[in-house]
Formats: sequence, structure tokens, C-alpha cells
Amino acid sequence: MSYSSLPFTSKLFQLTALSISLTLAGCGGGDGDTVDSVAPAPDLGVEQPGTGTGDGGIGNGDIGNVLKISPMSLLDANGNLTRTLSMSGATAKATVTDAQGNGVSGALVTFNGEGVKFGTTNGAVLTNAEGVATTSVVPLSPNDTGSYSLSATAKYEDMTDTTAEYNYSLQAVDISLINLKTGETVLESGASTVVTLQTKDISTGKFQNDVTVNFSATCGSFDPASVVSSNQGNVTATYKAIDSNGNLCEDKQTITAVTANNTSSSQSVEVNIKAIKASNIIYTTSESVVLGAKDSGSSSSGQIEFTVYSNGVPAANQEVILDLIKSPVDFNFISLGNRDSDTLYSDSSGKVTVNLYPGNIPGPVEIQATLKADETISASAKNIAVATGRPTQKGITLALEKNVLADNAIDTSGVSVYLTDRQGNFVPDGTVVSFVAEGGTITPNCATVGGNCSVTFTSQNPRPANGRVSVIAYVEGDKAYSDLNGDNVYTAGIDSLLDNIGNFFRDDNEDLKYNPGEFVYKRGALPQDAKQASCAASTLSQPNLPNFVLENMSTPTVCDNALATVLRKQIIMGFANDTPTFYNYKIIPGAVSFEMYGNNVRTVSMPSGTALSLTAKDNTENDVSCEPEISSGNITVPKLVNLNRVDGTTNQNFFEGSNDILYTVSTSGCASGDSIKLSVTTPAPTSKTTTVQIF
Repeated sequence: MSYSSLPFTSKLFQLTALSISLTLAGCGGGDGDTVDSVAPAPDLGVEQPGTGTGDGGIGNGDIGNVLKISPMSLLDANGNLTRTLSMSGATAKATVTDAQGNGVSGALVTFNGEGVKFGTTNGAVLTNAEGVATTSVVPLSPNDTGSYSLSATAKYEDMTDTTAEYNYSLQAVDISLINLKTGETVLESGASTVVTLQTKDISTGKFQNDVTVNFSATCGSFDPASVVSSNQGNVTATYKAIDSNGNLCEDKQTITAVTANNTSSSQSVEVNIKAIKASNIIYTTSESVVLGAKDSGSSSSGQIEFTVYSNGVPAANQEVILDLIKSPVDFNFISLGNRDSDTLYSDSSGKVTVNLYPGNIPGPVEIQATLKADETISASAKNIAVATGRPTQKGITLALEKNVLADNAIDTSGVSVYLTDRQGNFVPDGTVVSFVAEGGTITPNCATVGGNCSVTFTSQNPRPANGRVSVIAYVEGDKAYSDLNGDNVYTAGIDSLLDNIGNFFRDDNEDLKYNPGEFVYKRGALPQDAKQASCAASTLSQPNLPNFVLENMSTPTVCDNALATVLRKQIIMGFANDTPTFYNYKIIPGAVSFEMYGNNVRTVSMPSGTALSLTAKDNTENDVSCEPEISSGNITVPKLVNLNRVDGTTNQNFFEGSNDILYTVSTSGCASGDSIKLSVTTPAPTSKTTTVQIF
């Protein structure tokens, strides 16, 4: 028989394979009680050895790798296909097969989708023996109503396949709130209690997690105020009987819980809070209170503050008794004119504000606050005083850095004003002092801090020909008086004005009289109830206009018997050249004398700070050496030269010949033929040295 003539059919091949299989099945191993078997490998489109066709023999067929994942589906709780997903959840399903449609076991399937979370942390599961992969799907938020898509990707060995996208919509859950309770139904004011409830899905009747519940109360606060349900829909928060502003609650209050997505789904419960009981009171004004006197021109009142507490929390609507323990006899508190005890209520922040009304008498003040509910509890305010009043006529002082400036350069000097009240206390901060000057420039005003303030005077045009500049400072204040009845208050007709001043002028020519063209300050009409009174004589530092008729005024300016006035203080500033003017040179036994001025009209000294020095040359042959020295006079011109020299009757220059410009140089040991030179050096800004021979 020729083998080539035998037909090779599929049945013959099947029979042969079956015979081999049976033979192998009969060949047991071990004790012969078990049967070895091999699970068939999934048909992934790879031809197995011995099953190939064609000329290549066994395993030579075309190899094609194929892994398929079925379109995915979303199933509800009843296993029905759905495209709507609520908080009750659904199941995502996909099947992985090989090329022959057989399920592939152990394939990794990863689900992806928006707005949802899956049953595993990464959304991946393995297929079962039938190639099926399933996982739970739940919305991330019960409030989300958006539409999204799902997909799944299968992976087995090096092969992958991805489903088409599956569209779906999220559906908000209809939630009911049940079992709203408080741990306690009666609370102390400021105390806290636990609030609990559960969230339930109305449609399914099941407790629902991941529902946001917001809490509020007619009075009170929560920690936290917004809670997400968990563990069978449980919600827990802490209620505190203190509102968000820190105020205590009392009486019946209502606690309300509502879902974040549905304000109609709400529950309420009442809690009873005991009345607030004050337990402490503290003086809470942190800084000392220094009040201006009644007529000081500063604020006519002040305030202090106490705070009432209940167990460390500010307590509202608590009665507090206030007593004036110590004060000047004209001091009032709570209301103007009152010095008696009174009761006030604490405000919503537990604060009791007490108004203060100073009189004119200075002195310390002490106020006591007592809880009416427990009069053993009190607090005292002791850092209060009536101390400052208006500037007084005798309490104004001007201080200068220097008073003779360079005339032929821009030079400056600080001018400070110091003010006190009648008792020697600083005047209130912010008291404004004004300045005017005959020449140069000056800062027009300054406001006091700590009783003083400063301005700057500058030497510049206009420059008076005589080098003398009248500068006047003025401020609202009180005249000096003698308190004859000892009440620290001026009473016209009883107390005596010591030096009555009224309107004033700037005495530019220093003759103590007003001359047309000089600056005039007119305070205005007489105060109400004031009467005309005699004026004090004018002085250089305190110019006054006594009963003088000014141009265009129908009535003469007069002084009055009222206390208030405009205080004034005048000073003289000097402008001096940087080249000295020598005058009245004399040779006297053993010395020479002369006068040295800062101008040729001899009205000012050299600039403040000008320094003098001597150099000698002994040209004679004798037994003594020429050693001159300045025996009298200012080796350095003082910062403050005494420029205020007038006689009150004429415009005569009384500065000439004054001590500030007189010099004597001792010529001991010097003889005719010896040489003595004087060097005069001005300070900055000129810094010029002039040398002259004086012997």
C-alpha cells in the first residue's frame, strides 16, 4: 500500500488525536488515584504546535495577537442596564475574550470615569474564570447632577484593548434627616453639648453616607458647622452656647440641621440655656487716662471701660453699679452734672462704658464698678487724672538754637515753644502755636506733643536794614489771675487778673508802641458777659494794644475782664555779616579795648558761634615776651546774644556798647614794635576768617 494514496481527512486527524488523548489519560502517575489534566490555554489567535497547516509543518502558521473587551455596561441594583447613577450606586461590567470569544481569566481591567469613585482604590479589577470584570460605582457627591462617561481598559500579558465610552448622568439623592438629638436639653450659658442625626435616602429607605449637613442656631455656634455623614448615615457635631461673636446665649434656642443641596430637608430641636450669671468684672481700659481741664480747649470729656465675664466669656445685659470713690469736687461721671452712684448694663460684648466729665480742678480720679448680682465682686479704675489745662500767660517759653544768624547766607535756627497750664502741667497735645516774623522766614505753626513743639527760622530776604528781626509766637490761652476764692476757677469780679492783655501787635521797631504797618492781631468782639477792663502796659516780649483806635475800626480796641485771650511771646533775631565791624578802639595801659559788631550800624553782634583767637610776634629785644590774651569779652560769640535792649520811649539803639560786643585784650609783656593780630572766624555756613592787627 502506498501511503500517498491514503486520504488525509479531518476525521482521521480527530480520531488519531482522540486515541492519543485516551492513551495519555490511562497513564496515571503516583499511586494511580489521580488523573493528570491540563486546562486548555485561551485561544488568543496563536496557532499551537501540531495544529498548523501549510508547507511549514507543525507551528509554522501566521501568528496574530488578539485580546477583546466587550462594550461596558452600567447595571442597577436589579441587574438592569441604566444610564442614571444615584448615591445608591450601580455596577460597572465588562467582559474580556480571546479571538475565539472565550473568556480570558486573570486579565487586568481598569475602569475610568468622571464624578464617581469605584470599588477599588485605583479602579482596577481582575476578570473571573468567564472573563467578566465588575466593580461598584458611586457618585463622589450626592449633589452632583452632571453627565459624564465611563470606559474600561483590559490588559493581558502585552496585549490591551479599550471599550468605547459609556455615557451616564448623576442623580441627586432625596435625603431625609432623622433622629436629630442633643446630648443635653438644659445647658449652662457658654456650655456645650453633642448634636447627632442620621441621613436616609428617601427612595431606597437606606441610610446614606457622604451627605453634607449644615448646622445653625438662633444663638450659638458649632464645631464643625458642616459635617459629612458616614457609618450608616451618622452625623455628629458639637453645639456651644456662645455665638460667633463670642457672646453668651441664654433662654430657649433652636438648633437646625439642613442638607447642603436641599434646604427643604431640615430638622430642628430646642435646647434650654440657663440665664447668664456674671462671675467677674475687669477694668479693661489699658492706658492711663489724662483729661484736659474743662476750659482747656481739649476734649471736654473722656471714657473708661469695664468688662463683665461669665466663666471667662464676656456677659451681656448684666447690671453694674458705678461709684465715684475719689475725684476733684467739680468732676462728673456717667452723665454731665452727676456725681452719684448709678447702674449701667453691659452691652453685647460685656462692656460697660463710663463717660467722664472733668472740671477745672486737677487731681486723681478713682471709679469702682460692682456686680449687682454679687456685690462682693468689683473692680476699680485708678489710672485717671484731670491734669492738663489751657496754656497760661506765664507758662509760655521760647527756646532758640541760636539767635544771631549769617546775613549774607542762608542760615537756620530752631525755635521751640514750651507751654504749661496754670498748674505747671503740659498743655493738651495738639495745641497749635502760630508764628509771624518781620524778616526772613519762619514755619507758620506747630502742634504740641508733650507740651512743646518746634519750628525753623531762616535768614533770607526780606532782611531788615538794621539786622534785627522781630518774631512773635501766639496761641489761644488764659490770662494770669489770682484765685482769691480758691476754687481753681476764674470768676470775674471776684478773682483778680494779674496782667491783663488784649489784642496785640508785632513791635518791629522795638519802641513798645504800635506803628502803622506793623502786624496786628485782633481777637474780635468782647466775649458774652465780659466787660471792658484796663490793659497792661506793652513790653518787648509781650506787645499789647491798650485802648488804641486802629484804622477802619469804629470803636477802640480794649481789654476785657474775661479769662480767655491770645497769648503772645516776642523775641528778636539778628542777621550779621561775616566781616566784623570794629568800633571805639582804645589803647589803655597794658591793654587795648574795642567793640566788635556784625554790621556797620552796630545793632547786632557777630553770628552766634563766631570764634576769636590771637597771634603775637615779639619784635623787640627785652627781657619779657609779648603774650597777649583776651581778658574780657566772649572768645566765642554765645548762641544766645542779649538782643532785647529798648527803653520804651524812643527808637534809640540800646544794643550799642552792651557787654556782648565789648572786648579787652591784655598786652602784658608787649612793647612798641611788637605785633598782635586778632583772627575772627565765623561758623558755617560762611566759615570765613578775618585777621586784623590790633597792636
